[in-house]
Amino acid sequence: MVQKSRLRVGAVSFLNTKPLIYPLLNGELPTDIALSVHVPSRLATLLREGELDVGLIPIIEYFRAKHPGAGYRILPGISIASHGSVQSIQLFSRVPIQDIQCIALDTSSRSSIALLKILLAEKYQLQPEFTPCAPSVHPAAVEPEAVLLIGDAALRHLGATEYSVDLGAEWHELTGMPFVYACWVARGGVCLGDTPNLLRQAKARGIEQIPEIARIEAQKLGLSETLCRDYLQHHIHYDLDESEIAGIELFYKLAVKNGLAAPGHSLSFH
Repeated sequence: MVQKSRLRVGAVSFLNTKPLIYPLLNGELPTDIALSVHVPSRLATLLREGELDVGLIPIIEYFRAKHPGAGYRILPGISIASHGSVQSIQLFSRVPIQDIQCIALDTSSRSSIALLKILLAEKYQLQPEFTPCAPSVHPAAVEPEAVLLIGDAALRHLGATEYSVDLGAEWHELTGMPFVYACWVARGGVCLGDTPNLLRQAKARGIEQIPEIARIEAQKLGLSETLCRDYLQHHIHYDLDESEIAGIELFYKLAVKNGLAAPGHSLSFH
């Protein structure tokens, strides 16, 4: 008889994820899942290598699974998305966007890097050089003219350079659609039990607790409570409805067009 093991669930460590997992972290919703937090790029690796059963992974990584249309399943109803300005995905630049020759890329990012390359190609007709950088860099201090930062690091440096591009706003201006940065994704063959329902409960309760989350996390991050609350309430959206799914499908189409993902994938839901 095989002993049942705890479901291993990994979430993003950034502020924008806290409303999805806060009721789990504080014990408000009892659960036997093993919850851990990581940066988005690490989550994608852990899920791919079988170290996690469910992960809140960058959406581009869903389309980079080895077997198109097989294996990964998206849990319905939950995402991290924006319907315009996102604030926490920023291209900081010391020169006008058209003059950028090289961009440093935050190594904790995956979907945002793909989104940036799509926007540069589709909207600006630019193909600059790219180089990796740590998320701890200061935008005004990197050698390249520009740097892409995501998550809490981007929020911390808002206004740090003369020029900046909010990738959520740029995507919405280009397409008129929401942009989905991450979804809960399960590996194929994993028995999820009541986990999808549990994560939906956590989302509903967590959204109601945003003022409390903003107050607590602002102190931890060294950000203003007002900024954190406004960001979570007005810039980040947590649903995965028809408009968000359409946004994912367009993103994938453009990712394939620009050589950032292989063709042949389709969305598969649990």
